[in-house]
Amino acid sequence: MFNQENGIKLPVLMYHSVNDDISKTGKYVLFKKDFEEDLMYLKNHGYNTVSAKQLIKYVYLGEELPEKPIVLTFDDGMYNNKEYVLPLLEKYDYCAVFSVVGSYTDEYSENNIVNPDYSYLRWQDIAELSESPRIEFGNHSYAFHSISQKRYGTKKNKNESILDYVNAFYQDTEKLQSEFFTYCNFKPVIYTYPFGSYSKESIKVLKKMGFLVTFSCFEGVNTLSHDADCLYMLKRYNRDGRLSTAQLFSKLKL
Repeated sequence: MFNQENGIKLPVLMYHSVNDDISKTGKYVLFKKDFEEDLMYLKNHGYNTVSAKQLIKYVYLGEELPEKPIVLTFDDGMYNNKEYVLPLLEKYDYCAVFSVVGSYTDEYSENNIVNPDYSYLRWQDIAELSESPRIEFGNHSYAFHSISQKRYGTKKNKNESILDYVNAFYQDTEKLQSEFFTYCNFKPVIYTYPFGSYSKESIKVLKKMGFLVTFSCFEGVNTLSHDADCLYMLKRYNRDGRLSTAQLFSKLKL
């Protein structure tokens, strides 16, 4: 997977919820034991997790990446990512990107409910996790993580003007960026598209706002170069909780 001359091959895995109850597994819910088996597989096969910061330094500054790099991402900001994922990242000396939905974080910060089965990270959790060198945070939209008649994720509506779309997308993105700065004193440079839905205009907005890495839901292995555009719309493989670790990596040929 590692080839400096022809670019560096970079697979990205997309996780969501990690649960300690095997009966709750599904397409977007993974049993905790299976997550640990994923990490064991990656470790035994020589993969090294890399951060978005490392990717940025490779592309912009030419700093080296370790052999067989891979990125682990966790979408939506589930509380169980703190409860179950971080301890395993520490155990296996790995890192990951947690992308949160602002409206979910606001709701659970207000009601202060903490339950690994269904709740989301609160701002106090995000502030705490941001101190860990193993966790980076991404903007997963403030309120566009929904499928409704109004909009499918961040996709431009058919009859919506470009100006109206750009304004709506910017306002939603900036709302979460502002909250990150207010509660945690930083703004993410990572944007993760809800459902992978996007419009080409959104890419221009994100670049102008200072985002340096964006994640899509298209599947495939990425090729890194020293062209900054290679860090936008990075492809990812969804980690379907219904598959065993062996089935997953056999399917992905990793």
